[in-house]
Amino acid sequence: MSETIQPGTGPGEGQTIKFEAAISPVLDAHCDPPVHRLPPEIFLEVVCNYIQRDTRIRDLIRLTLVCKRWSIIVQDAPILWTKINADEGPLAVRKAMQVTKDALLDLIFNHTTARMDKVAFVKSVGDQFGRWRTLVIRLDKPDWDLIFEELQKGTPSSLEALHLSSLSMADMSIDAVSVVRGNWPLPRLKEIFLLNIPIDLASLQLSGLRSLTLSSTPGASGTDIINVIRGSPAIESISLECLESFTRMPPLQEAFSHPVGNPSIQLASLVHLSLYNIAMPFQTFLLSAIATPRLMTLRITCDIPNVSDAQLLFDGLRHQLSTLARLTTDAENFEFVLSSWGVYQIDIGAVNLRLWMEELPVNAIEETWDWIFNHLGKPLKDLPAHMDVNDWEPEIPALLEWLTHRLTVTRLRIQTDPYYGRAVLEPIIPMFSRPTTSTPVTWLFPQVEILETNLVQTKGNDDLVEMFKNRHSAEDGKDGVAAPKPFREIWLTFGGKSGLGEPDPVNMQFLRKVQTAASGADVYWEGKKLE
Repeated sequence: MSETIQPGTGPGEGQTIKFEAAISPVLDAHCDPPVHRLPPEIFLEVVCNYIQRDTRIRDLIRLTLVCKRWSIIVQDAPILWTKINADEGPLAVRKAMQVTKDALLDLIFNHTTARMDKVAFVKSVGDQFGRWRTLVIRLDKPDWDLIFEELQKGTPSSLEALHLSSLSMADMSIDAVSVVRGNWPLPRLKEIFLLNIPIDLASLQLSGLRSLTLSSTPGASGTDIINVIRGSPAIESISLECLESFTRMPPLQEAFSHPVGNPSIQLASLVHLSLYNIAMPFQTFLLSAIATPRLMTLRITCDIPNVSDAQLLFDGLRHQLSTLARLTTDAENFEFVLSSWGVYQIDIGAVNLRLWMEELPVNAIEETWDWIFNHLGKPLKDLPAHMDVNDWEPEIPALLEWLTHRLTVTRLRIQTDPYYGRAVLEPIIPMFSRPTTSTPVTWLFPQVEILETNLVQTKGNDDLVEMFKNRHSAEDGKDGVAAPKPFREIWLTFGGKSGLGEPDPVNMQFLRKVQTAASGADVYWEGKKLE
C-alpha cells in the first residue's frame, strides 16, 4: 500500500491519502498508457491541481468511470469529495459521505438551488458532526426551528466556519436559541456569518475568531459583541450591520477592565472594519475601545438625525485619527456624493463614510462635514474631488455653494430621473451659469473639467446649453471674479427608454448646439464621441 500527503493551501491540508495495493502499473486497454504509468500519488497530484474547489460530485463520479485504476484512486482520495453541496441531490450527497471516510467536510445548503429538503440534508450529514469543517445554510425565509433541532443533536467540535443566513428578516420578538447542544464551545471556529438569524451568540462562547459578520441578528447584545472581539485578538475582519439590540450601551463593568478613554482592545491583525446602521452610542463605544494599527479598510454608514449624534460620531472618530490619516495618506483624489433622502458620502483612500442626514438643518450638515473634512489626515482642498449629485434635496443648492469654497471639484456628475427630472435640473443647472451670490464670489466649482449628466424627457435641457455657453465665454477678472475653467469633456446620456409616448429627448441639432456652446470640449452622447 502506498500513501501521499496532499499539502493544499486551505482547510484539510496535511491529510494522508492511502491507496489500495490493488493498484497496478500494468497497462489497461481502456486508459491512456502514459497517464497510466504515473504512480498513484503523482496521478492524484495532477487531479488535485486540475480540479477546482467547486468541482461537483457528479464530475468526480465521472472520473471513476474512466477505468478501474482511476476509480480506485479517485474513490480512495477523501480530500476530493469533502465539499458536499445539496445542489447535487441526495444520491450525490450519499456517495460523498461514503467515500470521505474521516476527512473534514464542507457542507453547503442553498434553498434556492438545493435539490433536496433542508432537514433531509442536515440529517444526511448529522451523524458526522465531528467532521464538519464548514457549514453554510442559506434559506429564503427565517424557518430555522427544524434545522436548529437537528443541529442541537450533536456538537461540531471541528467546525471552522459557520454561515447561516435568511433572505427574509427574522422576527425580532423571537427568543434567541442556541445553535449547538448544551452550549458547548466551538474551539476551532474562526469564521462566523449570521444574517437574519435569532441565535444566542453568548451560548457559542466565541473566541479566537478571524472573521465576524453579523447582520439583523436578534439576540446579539453589545456586551456579547465586545466580549467576542476582546476574546479574538487575531481577528482580521469585523462587519456589523442593522443590529437593533445595540441600541443600548454595553455595561462597562461586563465588557472591559480598563476605561474606554484608553483603547483597551488591541486588534493588531484587524484589516477590515465595517459598521452599518449601528446605534451611535455603541459605535462610539467600539471605536474608542479598539486599537487597529494594521487596518486597511474602514466603512461606516450611520444615521445622524440630530446634532448630538453628530457629536457622538466625532467622539468615536477622534479615537481613530491616526488610522484615518494612515488610510488616506496615499489618496490622489476622492469622491463626494450628495443624494436624495439626505444621503451624503465620501470615499477617500481606504475610508468610506456614508451619513443619512435628512433631518438635520443645513448649518448642522455643514458643521458635520467641516469637522470630517478637517480630520481626514490631509487638506482636502489640495486633492481633486469627483462629485456626484443624485436627484434633488432642498438643501443641495445651498450646499453646492458651501462646498465650492472647500473642495476642488474637477469632475462633476449630475444624475436625475429622466422622466420627472425637470424639477431637479431647473434649480441646479442655472447655478453653474453665473457667479455665486455668496462671498467670496466665484463660479460654482470653477475647476470642473469633466461634466457628466443625463437629459430629461421634457423641457429642461436648454438650460444646459446656456450654462455651457456662459462658462466657456466667461471673461477672466470681470467684476473681480476669475473665470471658470472651460469644460474639457462633456458626457451626456438619457438614462431612460424611448418609445413611451414621448419624443426622444435629444436630436443631432441639440447636440450641435452643445458643441457650439462648449467650444473646444469633447462631447459624448451615450458613450460615443461626437465628431
